[in-house]
Amino acid sequence: MRLLTLGIVGVLCIAMVNLATAQGKPAHTYQKGTITGYEQRLLNKNRKTRVYELKGTDHIYQVDRCGAFQAGKFDAGQSVDYRVSGDRLYILRNGDEEYGCKIEGEKAIEGATTGESTPK
Repeated sequence: MRLLTLGIVGVLCIAMVNLATAQGKPAHTYQKGTITGYEQRLLNKNRKTRVYELKGTDHIYQVDRCGAFQAGKFDAGQSVDYRVSGDRLYILRNGDEEYGCKIEGEKAIEGATTGESTPK
């Protein structure tokens, strides 16, 4: 009985430490971007996908497979808050939800410092 009690206390302590650590995580930093359009691409013989272009301040990203958000469609000219982590681009929706998109392509905007430059 004593061993079981110690085990339960140990698990609860670990859970409390994990909870405290999770609450102390810094908030993500998002950038402003604009959906500039999309193109239809064939994933395989029977499946098409829309690859959206997102223009950020210093890069243009081509993204797809954005889950439920993509199913609702992006609109050309739509402003979004986004962040990049590895090969994924996360779009903030409704203030606290993120939709992870697969980055299919990326190019730097030459001379971009204010986000007003155009690609060359």
